[in-house]
Amino acid sequence: MNVDERLDRAERRVDAFVAAVNASGLEPMEEREVPLPCRASAPNGDGLWQWRIVAAEAGEWLVSLETRLPFRLPPTFRALVSRYCFPSFTRGPLWWYSVGLAEAARDSSELRVAMLRDRPMLRVLWKAGYLPFARPAEGSYDPVCFDFNSRSDGREPAVVRIDHEGVLVADRIQVVEILSPGLDRLIEELTA
Repeated sequence: MNVDERLDRAERRVDAFVAAVNASGLEPMEEREVPLPCRASAPNGDGLWQWRIVAAEAGEWLVSLETRLPFRLPPTFRALVSRYCFPSFTRGPLWWYSVGLAEAARDSSELRVAMLRDRPMLRVLWKAGYLPFARPAEGSYDPVCFDFNSRSDGREPAVVRIDHEGVLVADRIQVVEILSPGLDRLIEELTA
């Protein structure tokens, strides 16, 4: 499969995932948590907003982020964050960082801040071949990472959960859990 075919498959996979998430009855959120384009209605009586994932162009922020990373974003993840805007949300085993908050520079749950936030942890993770991109759904500080040591034959890197204490206390990588052989497969499972 050539590069264009891989990108096309990644985009179709992501589009199906987004449609499934939007159709799933999303929990309302506080105004500050929801990017303006994602607000689907006026706030309810509790001041919470209905929201949905919406199409958007990433613009320069993604290019800037990618130049600061030691690895290229996997095709499925890049297709999601380059083409859609959304608040932080939980789906399957992941708590996804938001994409598109106006106050991104000050919001630790925004992807471009979250991926670069913890320098001591990043130093160890990057050196060992891991790129954090999400958190576990239950709220742990453990980073969910792409494992670039696991890539082969053009496949996307595995999605793993790393013990944060081992990294921060002992500069040691301990994979707590392999969540999926690749984000492409995980997104297909979450869409089904």
